[in-house]
Amino acid sequence: MKTLCWLTLVFFSLATPLLSAQVSIGDSTRIPGQEPPLELDVETAVDLALAAHLGLRSRRIDTLMAARDYQYRHSLFIPEIALQGSLARPNESPEAFLPGQDDPARWRLDTALSATLTLSPQMIHSIRAVTQSYRDSRVELEDATREIDLEVRKAFYQLLMQEEQLLLGERRLEAALERVEEVRNQYEAGLVDELTLRQVQVSAENQRPALVQQRRSLQTARYRLGTTLGIRTMEGVHLTGKVEPEELLQLDQEELLGLASRNDQVRAAQRAIESARIQKDLARSALMPSLSLGVSLAPSLTGDPWSDDLWQGRNWDDGGSFSVTLRQPLDGFLPGSSTRQKIENQEDRIIQARIGVAEVLESVEVRVVDLLGSLESSAEAMQSIRSNIALAERTYELAREAYAGGLRDYSVVRDAEIDLADARLQLLQEQHTYRDLLLDLSHLLQTPLPGETRDTSEQTSSEKSTSER
Repeated sequence: MKTLCWLTLVFFSLATPLLSAQVSIGDSTRIPGQEPPLELDVETAVDLALAAHLGLRSRRIDTLMAARDYQYRHSLFIPEIALQGSLARPNESPEAFLPGQDDPARWRLDTALSATLTLSPQMIHSIRAVTQSYRDSRVELEDATREIDLEVRKAFYQLLMQEEQLLLGERRLEAALERVEEVRNQYEAGLVDELTLRQVQVSAENQRPALVQQRRSLQTARYRLGTTLGIRTMEGVHLTGKVEPEELLQLDQEELLGLASRNDQVRAAQRAIESARIQKDLARSALMPSLSLGVSLAPSLTGDPWSDDLWQGRNWDDGGSFSVTLRQPLDGFLPGSSTRQKIENQEDRIIQARIGVAEVLESVEVRVVDLLGSLESSAEAMQSIRSNIALAERTYELAREAYAGGLRDYSVVRDAEIDLADARLQLLQEQHTYRDLLLDLSHLLQTPLPGETRDTSEQTSSEKSTSER
């Protein structure tokens, strides 16, 4: 027994260090609480926003209801069918009409089955109205999708620009702090005076409040974008992409002006013309005749429903009928009637809608010319800023060399460094402006541009079919 106990103790004394070593090795390869950052590009951000946007969900439901109405638009030709039955008992007992006859039954059973269908020109125009409503709902859903696409892309690139601005500011502060250490070493070596050291320290510390404000603005922008995308928190999410456009596009003004009719406001004004025409035809159809077809079966029990055999045909009377009714309204032909006023008002609305199309088209063309001019100016500004950055980098190198050689004081280096940082920041802002202008132009003409937008019509159709399923 003692031998067994000694063997057990020896086994555990040898196995415990091995087990603890394996646990430590396993824990060293896995850092608790650390997850790989999630990368988010602009296309994924747009997809998330389209899936999470509550307003777009509501519009999809509107489109689904309009699609259901369009699918059953021919239900107007289904006749009105009704089935009824009544069991009546008069307050006074009926008496026989002639002496010697039996008194009629006090209870009376009546049934009826009727079908009625009214045919009129209004039915055709009502179907046209349902079809137009369905088309309008699909176009409005596409327009709402493009609005969200534009909003997310702008917010995404704005956030990228803020991150780049913060990065430039942090680099500028790091360079300033390095300069402080360099000047402090020179001060301790007796190469510069205390005033130069204090000036460098003040210049570095003055940059901290702006960085704090930039971090706070960046945090707010990330939270706002996360809310739009349906993401509870943006911690650990890394935005991929760059503010700089892929290329400077060579855009033809005449070609783009020919695409002005694709604008959503122009198309909405054109749809208003078609809707006014349908309403005019509906008003005019009130002057046309209508045809009503009716058929009814009205069997009545001639005997007592409690004692007579209900399955005997001789105990029933058939009071059914078939009717054809032609109705021609006449009040609409009178001068000053409400029908004629509706027709005239719709004609005026058609004229207004045509004027609206011309007015919107003109404003879109002016906006296109303005955007093209702004894009050209922005492209020229970027080229000028790039040249200025090259000069600022060379100036900064010369200033550092002159300061190291004792030919210039530190203020020259500081000014050259500030000029270089400002030039880089100007380039970043101008690149963001150029991309924003491209997004506005693409959205204005409902035309995807290279690397900026995508065609959402096919995606909207697939989303609509998915929601229908």
